[in-house]
Amino acid sequence: MTFVSDALEMSDMNLLDSARAPQLRSILMEGLSDPIMRKIAYSLSQRMRCPVQVLSCVNGVISHDSALSALPDLMLAAIVELKPLHSRIIVAVEGDLVGAMVDAMFGATSSDDLMRRELSTMEQRIGKQMIDLTISGLCEVLGSFMPLEWSIMQYEMAVGMLAIADKQDWMISTTGIFETSLGIGSIRVIAPYSAFEPFEARVNMQTWLLGHAIVDQRWLTTMERLVGTTHVDLQFDIMRGHVPIGLVERMTVGQILPLFILPQAIGFAGGIDLFYADYGQSDGFVCCRPSAPSSGESLLTKSARELDTVKPARRGKQQPSDEAAGAFRNSVIDRVRVMMTVRLGWTSLSVAALSDLHIGEVIRLDQTVDDPLIITVGGDVLGYGQVVSLPGQRCGIKVTDLA
Repeated sequence: MTFVSDALEMSDMNLLDSARAPQLRSILMEGLSDPIMRKIAYSLSQRMRCPVQVLSCVNGVISHDSALSALPDLMLAAIVELKPLHSRIIVAVEGDLVGAMVDAMFGATSSDDLMRRELSTMEQRIGKQMIDLTISGLCEVLGSFMPLEWSIMQYEMAVGMLAIADKQDWMISTTGIFETSLGIGSIRVIAPYSAFEPFEARVNMQTWLLGHAIVDQRWLTTMERLVGTTHVDLQFDIMRGHVPIGLVERMTVGQILPLFILPQAIGFAGGIDLFYADYGQSDGFVCCRPSAPSSGESLLTKSARELDTVKPARRGKQQPSDEAAGAFRNSVIDRVRVMMTVRLGWTSLSVAALSDLHIGEVIRLDQTVDDPLIITVGGDVLGYGQVVSLPGQRCGIKVTDLA
């Protein structure tokens, strides 16, 4: 028998090779885009005497043709050569942003943005200064890996004159959205994917310096987004205890459950008990308020110890004799106990809201005060009930309906 591995010549293959996955190299620019754009905003504010702030940064790996087609119709762009990378990049400033800067510095030239179909001589002059500041900020941040020298080959206002590579080549496009006192606009840096190969090599050699920081920043950003958008179902029980499965089988409407109401509700999520809570009502809705843990005997222990103090009635008109009842209780089935709970209600909270929850904070549940309590066994809804008074100034739950 000949195995395939014996018949074929094989060699190791890296599935994460940059030639197969061009999006991986964009991680570098993604990690640096925010400090680059903030540096640009700071330089514009200082040099132009006009407050500028960054609203957002957008990164993407797209084709050369797609990158150019995404540029705004009204803009001033420059083709820049970076040394020693032997690669050219495009820096494009949106016309609306240039106009807003000029208006803020010298007074508005037009109250109607639709009238601005081309850049004035003053706007072109200011736009070139903004491009210079953008390139300086870019090279200053990237200079931590490799000193760069730059020179502007040409300025253009027509997209068709900005080709720097074949239209099928991969480009890394980074867009910063800036806000001024008189308007919002974008600055876009478009660089060939191959231009970042030397930086990628430097990062691999200096992971202690920046590589882990970029990964950590992306992780923190992802976690912040997850904790804000991921919701968990927070539920509250006011009764818990193990009861014989035979007792559950004989449960009827009107029966008093063989458990007593806990002094505090138990808040839990995902099957994990989180805290105790006082409960009440507000504006017709059930509310809970987390409280500090109480010392002394466990509430669950007390409830379990008083399990047999209230005996349920059997179905049917005739009651069996004590001997028959005792025999039944000793049967195999009646020895198996299951967890019975009575649920006060529930609500949905984001992970962020749950982590910020503090003692004394009022949580409004989705249930109104008129909604029945939910009786569950083993996590399944078995029936519904309501609170009733019992002898000895105690309260219990009467079954009002079976599921």
